[in-house]
Amino acid sequence: MQVTLENVTHTYQPGSPFQATAIKEVTLEIREGDFLALIGHTGSGKSTLAQHINGLLRPTEGRVLLDGKDIHEKGFSKKELRQKIGLVFQYPEHQLFEETVKKDVAFGPRNLGLPQEEIDVRVKEALETVGLGGEEFAEKSPFELSGGQMRRVALAGVLAMRPQMLVLDEPAAGLDPQSRDDMLEMISSLHRQGTTVVMVSHAMDDVARFATRAVVMEQGRIVMDGTPEEIFRHGEELERMGLDVPSVCKLGMRLKEMGIPLQGDFFREEQAVSALLSLWKEGNRHGV
Repeated sequence: MQVTLENVTHTYQPGSPFQATAIKEVTLEIREGDFLALIGHTGSGKSTLAQHINGLLRPTEGRVLLDGKDIHEKGFSKKELRQKIGLVFQYPEHQLFEETVKKDVAFGPRNLGLPQEEIDVRVKEALETVGLGGEEFAEKSPFELSGGQMRRVALAGVLAMRPQMLVLDEPAAGLDPQSRDDMLEMISSLHRQGTTVVMVSHAMDDVARFATRAVVMEQGRIVMDGTPEEIFRHGEELERMGLDVPSVCKLGMRLKEMGIPLQGDFFREEQAVSALLSLWKEGNRHGV
């Protein structure tokens, strides 16, 4: 499955005194198997772009294609689209509303008109995937859960639709460190199992750790597209845009400034450990 945005522009309230163009002439191909991070300063257009991917927003100009078909053409099934591409908003727990976790997760599959037996299977599977399996969670009110658990319930509601692609807007925002790590590891696990992931994020350490590809946006346009390693080599340009580089990358630059002869660049912790270990072994060989 492939999603392509062709010269997409989106203007809010066109023709009014409050008209604002959020994204401008964006062309982007999201390939099957990507873990794509959308990064950019606040107001750069990341969330607006994300909401075009599953058809929640319609382009003012341009087209959004799913496997070559315009998703806004007459006759294209929006129901099928929402099954294939799941969108998780920022703070999705605010959208929980049913009296039990089980009913909330079942909402999407029920709207698909699935038989109850199939709904039950999907709910059980989705809750187990997010680590909330068992009747002790299924029959609880979602509002009795912790913030991190509530967000897992919201994610389970999307997973119960069995999407091939997940679009997530700041999925770890506002969570405590442990819940944050759990959420990101869960998303990474889904990616390893074959789900294409598009994640809006401002956390460069998360991008370096999990993404296979990063797209940088500035003032509604895409200005960079590459692997995280390729993107983070442009540290000065990112800084000019109000962005940052991973903390481990900063550490590497600081150590080199101090005269420590580290080989190559590194953007993830395991790369830093490997570089430092190599340096230590080299020093031992030479009796340093």
